[in-house]
Amino acid sequence: MMLKGFMWLMIFLVIGNLLQTMFSLPVVGSVLGMLILFMVLIARRRSSRSMGIAASHLIHYFTLLILPSAAGLFFLGSTLTDNWLKLLIAIVLGTLISSVVTLLTMQAMVRWQQRRDKTAGIS
Repeated sequence: MMLKGFMWLMIFLVIGNLLQTMFSLPVVGSVLGMLILFMVLIARRRSSRSMGIAASHLIHYFTLLILPSAAGLFFLGSTLTDNWLKLLIAIVLGTLISSVVTLLTMQAMVRWQQRRDKTAGIS
């Protein structure tokens, strides 16, 4: 079951990478693939059980998946020193924006769950 879900995640990764390469898009292929997966899940209005199992196992290793990108920063010495203020502003704004979006999304999901439970008669 987990292998099937992992296969689907990899298919969307490959689709994103292919689109990025074919159209020379300024977005990383893995991000494109996950955006396409997100749109498919929204269109289907549900997720497959196998994908959920695979994702729940991968989330435990999320920091390891991000580590190579962060390690690459060490090789940008002069670029970092020349642009430290822009990077700091981008990091702070990005963190604030993502925090606000996460908060609003969570509030909307809680309200949606409460409405769904109320209409289903669950208390």
